[in-house]
Amino acid sequence: MHADAVPLNKILDSNLQMIIPIFQREYSWEKEQVKTLWEDIIKVYKSSEKNGKEPIHFLGPIVRVEVSTSSVDTRKLWLIDGQQRMITLMVLLSCLRNALKDKDEAVVRKIESGYLLNYQEEGENRNKLVPSEGDRDNFRKIIIGQKDLTAGKLKDTFDLLTKKIENNKDVDFEKLRGIVINRLILVNIDVDKHENPYLIFESLNAKGTPLAPADLIRNYIFMKIPGEEKQKELYKEYWRPMESSLVNELNGFFWRYSLKDGTFVKWDRTYANLKTELETNTEKNAEDELKKLFEYSLFYRKLISPDEEKNEELRKRHNRHKKWEIGTAYPFLLNVYKDYSNNKISSDQFCEILDIIESFVVRRFFCKEKTNKLNTLFIGLHVKIDKNDFIGSLKSNLLKENWPNNEKFIEGLKTFPIYTSGTNKCRLVLDSLEISDGHKEQVDLNNEKISIEHIMPEADNNSEKLSNEWKNMLGQNYREVHNKYLHTIGNLTLTGYNQQLFTKPFEEKREILKESHFQLNRYFENLSKWDEQELLKRAEVLSQKAIHIWKHPEVEKWFT
Repeated sequence: MHADAVPLNKILDSNLQMIIPIFQREYSWEKEQVKTLWEDIIKVYKSSEKNGKEPIHFLGPIVRVEVSTSSVDTRKLWLIDGQQRMITLMVLLSCLRNALKDKDEAVVRKIESGYLLNYQEEGENRNKLVPSEGDRDNFRKIIIGQKDLTAGKLKDTFDLLTKKIENNKDVDFEKLRGIVINRLILVNIDVDKHENPYLIFESLNAKGTPLAPADLIRNYIFMKIPGEEKQKELYKEYWRPMESSLVNELNGFFWRYSLKDGTFVKWDRTYANLKTELETNTEKNAEDELKKLFEYSLFYRKLISPDEEKNEELRKRHNRHKKWEIGTAYPFLLNVYKDYSNNKISSDQFCEILDIIESFVVRRFFCKEKTNKLNTLFIGLHVKIDKNDFIGSLKSNLLKENWPNNEKFIEGLKTFPIYTSGTNKCRLVLDSLEISDGHKEQVDLNNEKISIEHIMPEADNNSEKLSNEWKNMLGQNYREVHNKYLHTIGNLTLTGYNQQLFTKPFEEKREILKESHFQLNRYFENLSKWDEQELLKRAEVLSQKAIHIWKHPEVEKWFT
């Protein structure tokens, strides 16, 4: 290992190529970090102008490992620590180059040939720095002077530095270039090529900002796969598509993947769990694990983005699960998807499984059962299922876990303030009740004009703001009725006339609702008043429909 404190130009001015290993994360500096670097550089600039001295500024270390397959003319190195700084500095030099393009062509050539590109090389060897796969296109465009960048952290940094330079017209750009390449000092650590770059990387990052599980898992898997070409091949075929598909959900996927075999794993132990499984295995197992991760990521993608599922009936149910936020069932459903892909269960069975889970979760939701128990329940559920009687076994196992019966469910429906749980859940309940009537001319429930209407008005959730007509209709206990039932199912309906209805007296609302095509609103046609008694009557009617939508299995039907 060899370490030197050197200015930026000593790192960039030779015929070299620094390659970000596949196991490194993409460029991730936030705007605040870029602003801090800019401000530090400007301080050095202003200090040199004021004192006539040449101050320096330390930026920290970079660690490089020589690549064994270096070309004859270009020295190639893995950049295993310091990529964020190096990329940001090269973007800054590119922005300076752009600002000088119409002013000093000679300096422009110096920047490009000295610090951005290997001018005498062609093809891949022309790039002084090769970033992670996801950053390559944007970085290449920045280095060669193109500005049609795609959205992302690199574009944010380029735009910010471009704006900083444009807003500092009084700055001598040539002098600023001198500050950047001569007065910014990095501790360059070159490690022997026989060292393991991943182990060095892991050691360095253990002392810095903790990496996300996805970063650590990627690093470890690709460490197990020898050979740059094989790494590139597997990265492009499996990892990159998985990363691009799941984006911000990638860490959540790895956590739920680690739960699917029935053992609870804490979020911060996701990487450690998978590492333990791979630690004693061969490189072939690492490749197999990557392929397996990719396969399950496709299942996960369909769970979180239902439109990816081609089967219409499954897609409908995934959408319902998403609105109910049934994420706790994902470890179990990953296994079910695997069974489905292996033709161990049919699409009809899969749909029934999703219906059963929805009924179980929804009934517990309305009955205010504790949700924390569901995490461990669904994690260990698949291993308990009798695969010869999947549906019956699933019902049997869930019945042991407090699946509310009809009586409890109806009571919960009448009093639960579903509207306060969010529009998605509330709309799904009302939509389901509307569809359950089986009306031949159903309203298009996707119409964006449709909204949720409170029959007894919200009045800013303040019973004292109710009109006198409403107070009189509700009776002496109007405060209690308003507070208790305002957001419950009995007081809610669907309408396209929300603005017209608003706080109108019940008689006027009833006449407007008569014009509605919703089956839900047929109920109000012959009512002369709307008080606690009528509200609870409607809640009872809707609840009787609900118990057939979110069914409860009758034990005697399938225990024979």
